[in-house]
Amino acid sequence: MYMEELVVTALILIMTLLLGRVLFFHIPSLAIKSEKNSLLKKVSVIIPARNEERNLPVLLKSLHGYHGKVKEIIVVDDHSTDDTVKVARTFGARVLKLEDLPAGWFGKSFGCWNGALRANGEIFLFLDADTIISENGLENMLTAYKGEGEVLSVQPYHKIKEKYESLSSFFHLVVMGSLGAFHILQKWLPVKGAFGACLLIHRQDYFKYGGHQAIQGELMENMAFGFQVQKHGGKVRCYSGMGAIEMRMYPEGFGSLWNGWSKSFATGASRTNIWYLMLVCIWLGGLMTFLTSYQTLPLELYVIGYVLIALHIKRTLAIIGNFGWGTALLFPFHLLFFFILFGYSCVQTFFKKNVTWKGRKIDL
Repeated sequence: MYMEELVVTALILIMTLLLGRVLFFHIPSLAIKSEKNSLLKKVSVIIPARNEERNLPVLLKSLHGYHGKVKEIIVVDDHSTDDTVKVARTFGARVLKLEDLPAGWFGKSFGCWNGALRANGEIFLFLDADTIISENGLENMLTAYKGEGEVLSVQPYHKIKEKYESLSSFFHLVVMGSLGAFHILQKWLPVKGAFGACLLIHRQDYFKYGGHQAIQGELMENMAFGFQVQKHGGKVRCYSGMGAIEMRMYPEGFGSLWNGWSKSFATGASRTNIWYLMLVCIWLGGLMTFLTSYQTLPLELYVIGYVLIALHIKRTLAIIGNFGWGTALLFPFHLLFFFILFGYSCVQTFFKKNVTWKGRKIDL
């Protein structure tokens, strides 16, 4: 019986390692080092913002060198009660103020849609207010962009400054694995969804696909928009933001991290392609099964398996953000945190059916 348990546990370990490698086979970055791009002058940067007086200065400062190079920089104010509008104007951005949020719309989609309607550029770059453009970041994005018929979807490189921020590690991994953008067959199978913080798309394509109006009632507008693009025959290409765009997620503290991930993660899981979701669940289940097998495996084999998993996690996270070795070596703690917060998100989403974000109650 012991030998049977040993063989089964060893096979689970091997399967988990292989599946992790399959899911995160290649994550392309935007470290292209392109210093010039003729498309810059056609770009309208659109930034939906609600109570972003702390984040906007950092983003707009990183865009300062692009004034006069891009068509325009637009901040769409969603009824902010702080100095968001003042900050935007101080940095020379064009400010659009939204009307009252119509029934059936979520705030970010309404902001993106209105920004697109009033933008003058041929190419739209939608940015979250908590992102930061790297040196030559827009040039690098435009170099990777293949033109009409394609959407460039970028997950900003996560710039970590406080230890609690590393708790986002498995959320990043699950998001990237569930999109099906980086697996071993990525050249032949389409991406299922898109990232939400940075989206580059041609004006003609945006309105042809229906824009954010077509997915106005979707909390996970990024996933829904990716599906909308593919529904109309377009292509979504996904990148890590390394070399082009970064973000500082939830710098306000642990509470903001908890609320930020919990407000939409269960909803995102329910919108994810079932096959990719199953593969990610099997991978996570394999990790948990291995961690609880310390009584079955010989100590030497358990240590080897633990180190191999930690090395794979470190290799993958290095392209996603500046996660340290501590995050990889303490992956059981981060995995447990993921399951706890995901469970809480499920309760909020499917039982309470509402969350609060940036002072606005969101019914789910």
